[in-house]
Amino acid sequence: MKTEKERKNDIKTMKWRTENELHTLLSVGRDAVITMEKERFTPSVFSEIRYGEKEGIGIYYPVYRDGSCAEAQYIKFSYAKYGKEDVVVLERASEEEMEEYDKERLGHLLRR
Repeated sequence: MKTEKERKNDIKTMKWRTENELHTLLSVGRDAVITMEKERFTPSVFSEIRYGEKEGIGIYYPVYRDGSCAEAQYIKFSYAKYGKEDVVVLERASEEEMEEYDKERLGHLLRR
């Protein structure tokens, strides 16, 4: 059984790895797509999240080395299978896509 300190270190490591992948995604072209192992991904790095069952869109604020925050970045993530591995697919999104996702989700709930 893991100690509290080990569990906190695991969470910090997951956040660090997720943020590293997000920085990589943001540093390449607008249409780039990145995958990472599902076990290494944590959505807690996003300040705001819209979830679906297997996908979501989150708002990520990159932090500069001087401690200041950059403009909000919208990141779409989805869970998938790649061969035998469970992965998370990360790609850039826009504010409009997040609004559309909200409308779709709300429409689905209202139809129930």
